[in-house]
Amino acid sequence: MQIDAGSGRAYRRGMPVQLKPELEDRLQHLAERTSRTPDELAEEGLERFIAYEEDLMMAVKRGNEDIAAGRVVEHEVVVARMEKLLQGR
Repeated sequence: MQIDAGSGRAYRRGMPVQLKPELEDRLQHLAERTSRTPDELAEEGLERFIAYEEDLMMAVKRGNEDIAAGRVVEHEVVVARMEKLLQGR
């Protein structure tokens, strides 16, 4: 186990990531402006991205299950409902 010098958090493994110079510069600039380390920002960003992608994959899976089970609404029905809704404004 190692201790991250910037955050003091313990971690078991590391993963080197190669960034384009422009992205690395932006990350460094943001770290300076927010008084955080580039590692902290990168980890937080990856956590958010992975959570978003996992949520998206789950939503697609549920949608595919709904389609397979016949739980769908025809496009024309949706359009008619939306038009009715908008007329009530």
